[in-house]
Amino acid sequence: MILFDNDEYDRFFNPLCCKNRRIYYECILQLIEKSKTIPLLYETDAKDCIVLYLRNCTYAVEDESDNGDENISSKKSDTENSGAILRYFRSCGWISEREIGRSGDNIASVMPFCRKMIDSIQRIFDRDTSGALTNHIFAIYDTLKSALDTEHGRTIRPYSNILIPLTDNVSDLKNELQILKDSIRTIMRIVIKMTEVNTFGQFLIKDEMMNLFFNDYFFIKKDGLIPGYIAEIEKMLRQIINTDVYDNMVHEYEILKQMGEYKAREIIDGQFTEIQGFINYDYVKEMDYIDKKINNYYNLYSTRMLMVLSNNTNMQTYLNDLLMILKEMDAEEREVVFAEISKSYQLTSYKYIGRKSIERRKKRRPNIKSGAIVTSSLSDDEKAKLTRELLHEYRDRYSVDQVARYFHTLLSDKVSVETSGQNIKNRDEAMMIVASIIYSGSDEFPYVVEFLGGMVETEVANISNIRIRRAR
Repeated sequence: MILFDNDEYDRFFNPLCCKNRRIYYECILQLIEKSKTIPLLYETDAKDCIVLYLRNCTYAVEDESDNGDENISSKKSDTENSGAILRYFRSCGWISEREIGRSGDNIASVMPFCRKMIDSIQRIFDRDTSGALTNHIFAIYDTLKSALDTEHGRTIRPYSNILIPLTDNVSDLKNELQILKDSIRTIMRIVIKMTEVNTFGQFLIKDEMMNLFFNDYFFIKKDGLIPGYIAEIEKMLRQIINTDVYDNMVHEYEILKQMGEYKAREIIDGQFTEIQGFINYDYVKEMDYIDKKINNYYNLYSTRMLMVLSNNTNMQTYLNDLLMILKEMDAEEREVVFAEISKSYQLTSYKYIGRKSIERRKKRRPNIKSGAIVTSSLSDDEKAKLTRELLHEYRDRYSVDQVARYFHTLLSDKVSVETSGQNIKNRDEAMMIVASIIYSGSDEFPYVVEFLGGMVETEVANISNIRIRRAR
C-alpha cells in the first residue's frame, strides 16, 4: 500500500493530529475551493487565500515546536504563518513539490490523495443530508439502466463498471439509513435533557433536528418519485441475471481474481443476492422502522413537554396510582372520593363563532400530483396512440408539400445542404429536418436524405448530421 511503502506519506495525517488541526483543516479547505475557480493554483494565490483566512479566523493560533521550520505561532504575522503552513503542507504530502509555472511563480496544487481524504472527512463528519439518500437511489437506477443497454460503454467491463459501483452505492445507502436510525436516538437524548419551556418552544418552532437529519427522508416519503425508481430497480435486478452482461461479469471476475468459473459465479451470485435482498426487503423494513421511531420521537417530545410544563411531575404516574387506589375501595368510599375530586377543579367549555364557522366550504380539488413516470411503463399500444395523436396534430403543418416548399427556399440554387452548416434556432426548423428524414425516399418528396454520422448540437436539440439534396 502506497501509504505505508512510500516515505513521503509518513507525515500525511500529522496536520490533523496537532494543536492547530482545526486551522490546518480549514486552510486546506480554502485551498481546495480556490483550486476549483482557477486553472492552476500558484503559491502567491495560495498565500493570499490563507492570509485572508487567518485575518478572519476565530480560533487562536497555538505555538508549536515539533514542526521545525514549518511551525506557526501567535507571535508571527499572518504572512509568515501562511508561508509556514504551505511549507508544512508540502512536507506532509498535501501540496505539490516546488515547480515553477508559466507565471514564474511556484505551483501549489493540492495533491489528489489529500483531496480525497478531505472529501471523505467532509462526507463522514460534516454531513449534508439534502440529497444523500436520493443520490444513491438515482445512482443505483442509472447503473442498472446502463447494464441493460447493450451498446453502453459500461457493458465492456461489467464487473468493474457495473457491479462494483452498484455494490458501493447499495452499501452507502445502507450506511445512510443506519445513520438516520442513530440520529433519532441522538434527537431523543437531546429531548430528554431539555428542562426549560423556552427551549422546547424554540425547538418546536424551528424543528432544527428533524430538518437537519431527515430533510432528504421526508422528501422521499412525501413525493411519489422514489417509489417508482425502487420498483424499476427491483425489476432490472431480475432482468440483468438473464443477460449476456451477467455472464461477461462472471468472466471478467474470473480473470481478475484468477479463479475458476464455478467459484467466480458463486461469488457474483452472492453479491447480487445480497443487493436484491436489501432492495426487496431490507430497504422497506428500514424505512418502516424509521417511520416508527419518528412517531416515537413525537410522542416522547409531547410527553417530555408535558412534564416540563408540570414542573417535572409525571401526572400519568399519579393518575395510575389514584386509579389503583380507587379500584380497591368500597363503592360508598369511592363515591365520596369522586365527590371530593370533582370539587377540586372546574371545567368550562368555550366555543367561538368566526368567519370560517359560517362560510360554505369550497370543494377541494383532488390531488392530481403524480409520481415518477418510468419509460418502461408505457405499453406499445400507448406509444402508438401518442404517435398517431402527434402526427394528427402536425399533419397539415409538416405535410409533404409544406416540407418540400421549406427546402426549396432553403436550398435555392444549392445542390445540397448539411445540418452541420445550418443555424437551427427554433423548434419549427428542427421539426422540418425530422420531417425530411421521414419523407426521404417517397415519390411525393423531391429530396433525399443521407446520414453522415455523428450528432450536431443546436440551440433546440441534438440532431443527426445529415445531407439533404435534390432527388432529381
